[in-house]
Parts: sequence; C-alpha cells; structure tokens
Amino acid sequence: MLVCVVYVVDQVPELAGFWLLTLLVQSPFVFFLLFNEAAIITPLERAVTVVMATFVLFESIVGYAAIRAMIKSQMNKFHLQQFKNVKHMDELPDNDLAGSDVHRRHPHAA
Repeated sequence: MLVCVVYVVDQVPELAGFWLLTLLVQSPFVFFLLFNEAAIITPLERAVTVVMATFVLFESIVGYAAIRAMIKSQMNKFHLQQFKNVKHMDELPDNDLAGSDVHRRHPHAA
C-alpha cells in the first residue's frame, strides 16, 4: 500500500484534471438527466441515473480529499528536501566568529 501511495503522489496534476472533468462535465450532465422533468424516462433509467449521480457525488468528495492529501504530502516532501544538503547539524559553528580575523571586516571594505 505504501509503495502505491508513493507512486501516486507524483500524479497530482492528473488527478486534479480528472476531478475537474468530473465536476465540470460529468456532474452537470448526470444531474440534468436526474432532475429534468420534461424528459420521459423509464423507472429503470431513473434508477440507473440515481446510482450514477451517487457515484459522481462520492467521486467528487473522495477526489477532493485525495487531492488535498496528495498536495500536503508534496509540500512535506518539498520542505524536507531543503535539509538534503545539510549533513551534520552539530558541526555548524556557534557565535564564536567574533574572534576570527576573517569575519571581523568586510573583504571589500577599504
């Protein structure tokens, strides 16, 4: 499961595009079929449309949650990559640079 999540995390744009297509194209069409009273449809067709509308609604909610989780994961990954080049935090000097001649004056100062 973890390997699948790590692989899918890099596909945020694809999932966001799929989610937008669901919201902008598929859901208006399904809800038009469901709530259009001028069309004469059979009870079986009405039942199938209700099931399809339920799936589209569920897909919209779960898709939003998945995109949000993936974006948080990408943000964490980006912020953790900033520490990639820091090898030893203990070896960083403290504030004892005042005693060295190199840091006492600016190199370009006259």
